[in-house]
Amino acid sequence: MVMPVFPHNVSLRQLRAFVEVADGGSFAAASRRLFITQSALSESIRQLEAAVGLRLVDRTTRTAGLTEAGALFLLDVRQALDTLEQGMRRVGDLASLRGGDVRIVAAPSVLAAIVMPCLPALRAAHPGVRVSLHEEGGDAVVRWVREGAADFGVGGWRDDAKPLEAEPLLEDAMGLLALPDEPLLRRRRLLASHLADRAMVGYTTDTAIHALLSASAEVPASVRAPALRVSNTVLLQQAIASGLGMAVVPALIARHPALQALGFAPLAAPRILRRVMVFRRPRRALSPAAEVFRTAILRQAAALRGLPGFGDAA
Repeated sequence: MVMPVFPHNVSLRQLRAFVEVADGGSFAAASRRLFITQSALSESIRQLEAAVGLRLVDRTTRTAGLTEAGALFLLDVRQALDTLEQGMRRVGDLASLRGGDVRIVAAPSVLAAIVMPCLPALRAAHPGVRVSLHEEGGDAVVRWVREGAADFGVGGWRDDAKPLEAEPLLEDAMGLLALPDEPLLRRRRLLASHLADRAMVGYTTDTAIHALLSASAEVPASVRAPALRVSNTVLLQQAIASGLGMAVVPALIARHPALQALGFAPLAAPRILRRVMVFRRPRRALSPAAEVFRTAILRQAAALRGLPGFGDAA
């Protein structure tokens, strides 16, 4: 194990005093800039020299020059102080949201219906913050957050997410997504049994939506095992628009921009709900920039509550 070479008894105050003496060429000038007495300044330099084990400053009555060791040491001290100043500026930028990076991983519907609508105002208010959005399914959202690849993630609740901190975002209900002139959309009470003899389009079996639908015995086989399965929302839109069938999806997916021309109606029975959560690593504070984005996402989700198919996940 490599031991640190920085002595514990060397202070930032001593290093700054050394630089001021070198720049000013005298203890008198340096003490005035530092607003300390010459005796206090001399003691700081003496302590620094004792710590490094070398004489750094040649003192005369009126001037102070650097020894050869002092001149070499000055180069490293300046570099160290510059690095420290840069670090402090970066931290200050983060604290004031002038900079920083935010990495968000979320389900496609969350990115499209909740995260993206937040971005124009956030970019206008904090143009220096760099944002990375990653579209992943439920298991990948949890994995990204657990491994620290994202600041936080947003997706449906999963049992394997238990080690993470999970904050309720919203609850959405399964409903029928179809062409807007579909008569079933106008039923006062839409039942899953109404879909038993209809052509349906579903998501692939590796999705959380498929798992939710398959877990309900009241969902007819046409929905649980549709003749056509797709892996993403764009393909779902194309399939429905082409007349290949209807789909049962959560309300949040129905608000995807690619699906806005279609109609949506929540199922009255069975009532299948999805809890959408914000996931983060336990006992880890978000950066100021990530916290601002999390707050904006919570606010955007709150605006959806009360719309058909949406509720509070708490």
